[in-house]
Amino acid sequence: MAAGSQAFSRLEQLSRDSGKDCYLYLGSMSRAGYDQMTEWFTKQQTTEAYLFLATYGGDPDAGYRIARALRHHYNHLTLVIPTFCKSAGTLLAIGADQLVISDKGELGPLDMQLKKPDELFDMSSGLDITQAMAFLRTQSADILKSTLVELKVDLEVTTKTAAEIATKLAQGLVSPIYAQIDPYKIGESQRAISIAFSYGKRLDEKIKNLKGEAALKSLVLDYPSHGFVIDRKEATSLFKNVRAPDEREQAVVESLYELCNNPAQRPPFTFLIQAQAPNEGNEDVPVEPGQEGRNEQAAGDTYPADDGPAEPDERAIQGAGEVREPIPNPEGN
Repeated sequence: MAAGSQAFSRLEQLSRDSGKDCYLYLGSMSRAGYDQMTEWFTKQQTTEAYLFLATYGGDPDAGYRIARALRHHYNHLTLVIPTFCKSAGTLLAIGADQLVISDKGELGPLDMQLKKPDELFDMSSGLDITQAMAFLRTQSADILKSTLVELKVDLEVTTKTAAEIATKLAQGLVSPIYAQIDPYKIGESQRAISIAFSYGKRLDEKIKNLKGEAALKSLVLDYPSHGFVIDRKEATSLFKNVRAPDEREQAVVESLYELCNNPAQRPPFTFLIQAQAPNEGNEDVPVEPGQEGRNEQAAGDTYPADDGPAEPDERAIQGAGEVREPIPNPEGN
C-alpha cells in the first residue's frame, strides 16, 4: 500500500477510535498553511483534535496564528511529532495541551532566524550577536584579570600601574572587534528574541503546559544552535505533559515516517480526517450501508500552491482502512 494511503487509513482508524478530528500538517510554517488550516476548520466535528506536525519551522507569525486558531476551535489539542518540529513548530507546540513525541521526534529552540546581509537564502540565529557580545565581554574580563595578576605578582608592578596597563591591553585587543558590530543588527537581534518570547508567553497563558517562564526563557536563550535537538526526554524538563505515542498513535507515526522525514521548506500540505458527525434531523432514518466511516478532507494530490488549497474532495471510507479512491500524498505518487 502506498505510504499516503496507509497513513490515511491509520489516521481514519485513530479518529474513529478516539472520536477526535485528526489534522496533518507537512512543510513550512507559512501564511499559506494558516489559510489552509482555517478552511479545514469549517469541517470541524468535535471539540478535541490531533495535529500530526512535521516542519523545520518558518514564519513565527504563521505558527502563532495556527496555534491560536486551533485553540479557538478546539478545547483540547494533542500535538503528535513523528520526526521534526523545529523553530516555529516548537512555538506552535506551546499551544498544545499534550505533546506526543515519537522516538525519532524532536523539537528545537525558539531562536528566531534573521536574513544574512548580501545573502539570498542564508539565515542566521537571532542569538548570534548576543552570544558574540557575551563572549567578547567574558574575554575582556579574562584578559584584564590575567594581565593584572601577572604584572602584579610576577613582575611586582604596583597595582595602579598594573591596572592601567591591563586596561589598555584589553581595550586594544577587543575594541576593533566591537567596532565591527552594527547597532542596527543588535536591535534586529533583540527584536527577534522579543518576538519569540512574547508569542510563547501568550500561547502559554491559557494552556500552561510549559514549566513556568523559566522554561520559555530556556527555549529562547539557552541552546547553542538553531538545530539543537530537544528530544522527548529533554522536552519533559520544559513541558508538563509529554509522553510517547500509544499503540494506535504509533501505528500512525510509523505510516507517516516516509512523508515526514524531510519536511522541506516548501508550500505546506495539509488535510483533515473528520471524526464521525452526529446524526442530524430524524434519528429514525437508517444510515446507508458503507456510510458508517469518516469522510476524508484532502488538499489535493500534490502540494497546494501558496495561495491556498484546492477545493477539498469528500470520499466515503468503506470500513477501517478501506478507501474508495486513491489517497493523495505530498509526493504526488
